[in-house]
Amino acid sequence: MKRLAMAGLLGAALLAISATAQARVSVSIGIGIPGVIYGPPPVYMAPAPVYVPPPVMVVPGPVGYVPYDPYWRERRWEQERRWERQQRYREERYYRRHGYRD
Repeated sequence: MKRLAMAGLLGAALLAISATAQARVSVSIGIGIPGVIYGPPPVYMAPAPVYVPPPVMVVPGPVGYVPYDPYWRERRWEQERRWERQQRYREERYYRRHGYRD
């Protein structure tokens, strides 16, 4: 057991000594000229086209002056009464021609 412990301590000490023996400062100066590199030319892949519909334009209709007629109700009433009189006359004429009596 002692022998195994001593061997472990000796191995750890050797490892520590070798790590300190490697400690040094290194300085390097380099010039960045690349070597000859050969490869296929770059390929550009265009993105898929995207269809965007044009925006919807809403244009208001023309604005104009519409004169107000305050008597439109009366005129409409008169037109309806005139139509009713004509219709009544047509019915009476039909009945007279065909022999119908009230």
